[in-house]
Amino acid sequence: MVKLLLSLITTFLFVPLYAQIESGSYARGFIHLKDGRVIKGDYIYTSDLEKIQIVSQQSTFVLDASEVEFISKNRPPRIKQDKTDNFDEVVVSNNRFFNLSEMGLLVGNPENRQSAPFVVSSSFNYSVFSKLSFGLGSGVEFLHETYVPATVNAMYNLRSGRTVPFLILHGGYLFPIEKSRTSYGAIINNGNAPGMIWPWPVEENTPFKAKGGFLVNPAIGIFSQTRSGYAITISAGYRFHRLNYAANNDYSLDVDYNRLTIKLGIIIN
Repeated sequence: MVKLLLSLITTFLFVPLYAQIESGSYARGFIHLKDGRVIKGDYIYTSDLEKIQIVSQQSTFVLDASEVEFISKNRPPRIKQDKTDNFDEVVVSNNRFFNLSEMGLLVGNPENRQSAPFVVSSSFNYSVFSKLSFGLGSGVEFLHETYVPATVNAMYNLRSGRTVPFLILHGGYLFPIEKSRTSYGAIINNGNAPGMIWPWPVEENTPFKAKGGFLVNPAIGIFSQTRSGYAITISAGYRFHRLNYAANNDYSLDVDYNRLTIKLGIIIN
């Protein structure tokens, strides 16, 4: 009954338009709309060229011809397609710029006071090729002190589709944005081994000034497109960073962190 009702409504709405369609056969191609969407399917214009009828997957709909930017026979380079060759409706973005925002944990030694510090990051990226992109990022990390990272990112998609595994590499520098709450004894007693102390020894309660340090973070993940221009990501990787501390009496201390990264994120383009 519902199908019959829908059929009657469709007939009532579109029969006047069908009457204007030329007797010629449908063409097949990629219809690029002015709002950025791309629809693949069969299409035909009405005789007055005011409307275009599109048959995509199992749907038929009519648009104003003025909504069409152009029609091509070739598949757009960044189109998200199914594993089959059936012509169905897909939505793609012609914008090579995209934003990747993530939040997660740096999981480490459970005996450490900060066994899993919380981190937030966001990067703006540019797709150089269909699967390879580069970008610049920043964020905030809550370690012994609060740090702001400045990173360069490289991301490579292992294949095309709506659900895609990817590799990503972050590298850069951590800048402290608050006074250090760290002393020599606090760092050592938390189970962190210093990379270099000179000269040595140092009194346990010696205060240090945070100077920042470099980081590198390779990871593997997967993203799934939820709708046009949006995707959800999950990733895991290895994080190494070295934080440098200095005291007024010319003592210095490098502290190395080796952590597992677990992050959730969103891609917007």
